[in-house]
Amino acid sequence: MLATHNTVDVSDPRLDCIMRSRSPFVLEALKSPVKWWGWCREAFEVAGREDKPVLLDIGASWCHWCHVMDEETYGDAEVAKIINENFIPIKVDRDERPDIDRRYQEAALLISGQGGWPLTVFLTPTGDVIFTGTYFPPRDKAGLPGMVRVLNAVLDAYRNKREQVDEIAREVRRAVSSGIQGGAITRGNEPDPSAIGGIIAGILDMYDKEYGGFGIAPKFPQPTFHALLLQRGFYEGRALINVVTRTLVSMGSGGVYDQIGGGFHRYSVDQEWMIPHFEKLLIDNAELLINYAEAYAMTGNGEVKAIGTGIAQYLNSELRNPEGGYYSSQDADVDPGDEGGYYRWSIDELRSALTPEEYQLVYWYYGVFRFQHGEKAVLHIAMPLKDAAKHIGINEEEARALLDNAVKKLREARNRRKAPKVNTTIYAGWSAAAAMADMAAYDYLGLDTLGHALKTIDFIMDKLYINGELHRAYRCNALNLTGYLDDYAYSLLGALMAYSHTGSRKYLEFSLRLGHDILGKFEASDGGFYDTYLSEDIGLTSIRVKPIHDTPNWSPNALALMGMYYLHKVTGLDEFKGAFDRGIKALYQSALSSGTSAASYFINLDWYFANPPTVVVIGDDEQFKALWQTALKTYRPGKLVIPIPGDEVLDLIKDEAILGMVREQRRRGESLAFVCAHTACSMPINKAEDLGQVIASFMTDKYVY
Repeated sequence: MLATHNTVDVSDPRLDCIMRSRSPFVLEALKSPVKWWGWCREAFEVAGREDKPVLLDIGASWCHWCHVMDEETYGDAEVAKIINENFIPIKVDRDERPDIDRRYQEAALLISGQGGWPLTVFLTPTGDVIFTGTYFPPRDKAGLPGMVRVLNAVLDAYRNKREQVDEIAREVRRAVSSGIQGGAITRGNEPDPSAIGGIIAGILDMYDKEYGGFGIAPKFPQPTFHALLLQRGFYEGRALINVVTRTLVSMGSGGVYDQIGGGFHRYSVDQEWMIPHFEKLLIDNAELLINYAEAYAMTGNGEVKAIGTGIAQYLNSELRNPEGGYYSSQDADVDPGDEGGYYRWSIDELRSALTPEEYQLVYWYYGVFRFQHGEKAVLHIAMPLKDAAKHIGINEEEARALLDNAVKKLREARNRRKAPKVNTTIYAGWSAAAAMADMAAYDYLGLDTLGHALKTIDFIMDKLYINGELHRAYRCNALNLTGYLDDYAYSLLGALMAYSHTGSRKYLEFSLRLGHDILGKFEASDGGFYDTYLSEDIGLTSIRVKPIHDTPNWSPNALALMGMYYLHKVTGLDEFKGAFDRGIKALYQSALSSGTSAASYFINLDWYFANPPTVVVIGDDEQFKALWQTALKTYRPGKLVIPIPGDEVLDLIKDEAILGMVREQRRRGESLAFVCAHTACSMPINKAEDLGQVIASFMTDKYVY
């Protein structure tokens, strides 16, 4: 790949355009017989001059079917010839440019009811949509139309039915514009707490009582569903917590969780979580690790802890950049023709790696018996360990020792295979989410991950925040790609959590800087936040969007709202509270229309009605440290710890209640903690054991709707 890049003639506008991306997925297109462009104005100008439609391919390096389509479809000589002669082809990485992906996915859903990756979109030279699809084989196959037929049909429509094409393009633009712009504050339609119950009911309607999770197949982990149910379950009773616990254990027992190396694949193609698509994304694993850490804090469930620990180990062994930050993803496979081959096991491979007794235990426990002769198995927990032990005539304790040894051997054997590529792009928002997950794992799972988290936030501060602007991506150096709303919001939240864990002024200052950036660059005049602040005028990217849908990751607006809320709680600055209130109201109707797909918004709506607790810890001695650690490690939904060690951050805090607590601490001359929840604050607390009890119970009756 590097040799190919070094021979590129960047004086060619097409090659110069594609080389502006540093995405491995986009740069791989330099090897293709299709003469790809990147996303740039020049590509659309050429399309206009030559009166050619645009073929937009949106995918990602981790996407299995993207690689298949690149190899089989775009590698086909006839397909490449038709495209090169009649289209301007543009390739986009959805991780690098989520703004482009968001808008054209919406168009695809409107036109065909189907989105996903690869996303294949045919555009006019102005960037408006003519037709969309996902994967197309080169020729008709298994009920799918072939790309040759699709290309010729689009060409015929573009050349001979221009008025109809232009009308379709206008209709799609109008629909996309109205469908994803987000809301504005409307009078007489104030948010209602009963809406939260309606969303929870909708989530529970999708709950799979047999296998856990939500829906049938394909099944995605749903981190925002888990977060909302845990938040309300803390106050409403065990039923909601049990739904999440069952789901987390079921997911972690399936093939969608890597039983040998830890970490989750993106989704399962079946209802039982058994057979995944094998890509692993940083953001999925970061958000799920937070779910597992918080669920363990609430339940003490050992299986939940073990799976969460496995996620953390995967993140820090495979995706962590030693200098700070986290790599964005790991591909599904090594060879597109052998999906998941790195993770699957044949009988012969298992026998050669294990002793006969170890093999027999793995055969039963990891469900190898479920696969047909000659088929490679995806390891998943098929039965309790004690039942697998009975199959081979040993007790459960012996089986545990045997299994631990077998897993170690399988890990060593797999490490000798060629591993799927890791995309070493570091995205600001995703890395900040991983830092937050590391801090949650430190607090609730007892893992030694705090140092990794702080190193990541330092990396974002030092390498990606340049001249007052957060850059989205880093590969060897910060890339010339401006940060999006979720980058700013997740980095803000990560910096605030770093302040909670260190009391360091630099993290609070950075979070304040990012908060003001969000207000100045992203907030809409009518409430809520746009996903970009540098709008383009190419196609659908000219539409201003306030994204509220979970994907199933947290929506950018939900993250920004959370950041505004927390900043107000720490600093007392009304500008952040005003932005939170305006956003809640502006996005309410859009969230109601979106239903369960806006679950992360409803987490914020819950906060709007019942402030989650803050724990203010003041002092500078051993007693202070004990109070502080208790505050961090005692779980309560949405809890924010505000440490005040000495005078280091006092000038940044304008909240009169907190300043009053500081005066009381100084008057007493001993370290103190205060718990504030709903609309009240506790009496001062000077013992760590008392603080834990107060955090868990103070004003909890006010949080039951």
